[in-house]
Amino acid sequence: MGAPEFSGSFPSPGGYASNRSPALPPVPSVIEPAVSNVSLSTTPGYTISRTVPEVRLQFTVADEHGRLVQNLTPGDIRILDDESPVAKFQDFARDDNLPLRLGILLDVSDSVKRVLPEEKAAALDFLDRILRPQTDRAFVMAFGGNVQLWQAATSDRARLAQAVNRVQQPGWGTVLYDALYSACVDRLRNADDGVLVHRAIVVLTDGNDTHSLRTLRDAIAAAQRSEIQIYALTVHKKGLRPPGDAILQLLADETGGGLFVAQSAKELQGAFTEIEQEMRTQYYVSFPPQQATPGFHALQVEVRSPQNAQVHARRGYYAMESVASSQ
Repeated sequence: MGAPEFSGSFPSPGGYASNRSPALPPVPSVIEPAVSNVSLSTTPGYTISRTVPEVRLQFTVADEHGRLVQNLTPGDIRILDDESPVAKFQDFARDDNLPLRLGILLDVSDSVKRVLPEEKAAALDFLDRILRPQTDRAFVMAFGGNVQLWQAATSDRARLAQAVNRVQQPGWGTVLYDALYSACVDRLRNADDGVLVHRAIVVLTDGNDTHSLRTLRDAIAAAQRSEIQIYALTVHKKGLRPPGDAILQLLADETGGGLFVAQSAKELQGAFTEIEQEMRTQYYVSFPPQQATPGFHALQVEVRSPQNAQVHARRGYYAMESVASSQ
């Protein structure tokens, strides 16, 4: 469904609810390789150039009570691309039926192993409910002191369930950022290249990282490059604000996902239900980039109504031009 062209008749930005958060640190536009197991476009004899012909964005909007808003029109939305208003949307639609490409990441380090059995049970129920074998695929990965893939992407629920049940690992150390980076780059980046899909990662963790070679910014940039939303789920008592929550909130905010806190292992099922609702109740919009320059471009999504709305959308995209060595 095409969107109408926008004129200059919008109210001031102060009249909109937005996903903007000025206090967040910027994400770098260039990420240098720090580990050897990442595939990069450096094959001799070839020259590869790629730019972003359109920006594709998925986002959710909730009212001040946290209820998802499902009746927005193009006229209710304004998007700023590097602070320049997008004049026209190529597409605008409710996104509730895109093929899903999902990663389940389980933290098995010592700091969270006490709730691992409950996390596994909740993850199994989540996969059983959300995965449509005809269109969707998921993989299972675990991390503690290293990263291990337990099941490559598949639509077979039985294989996914077996992988979740098998997950175990010595818990010394935590490489959260390495796990997220690997999931984005090695498992989701090239999935269905050229076909519109919904890419997402659900990570169960306390947000602490102790030994990653990659950084938090590396993980965020990898997700933004591949249009991957990160949904983080953690367990702690109400009123607490452990340091890991700030990390998980940043991951969610920068990628358009969400942070969900279960007050006990018994509440994990409810938290997964919330994640499922968000993933299945999204808006999809596409538009040409306002500038064709390579690198990182900031995005800001604003909604006219309802007032005090909560907008969850990733805060940027990459227009990339990568050139490999040529003979």
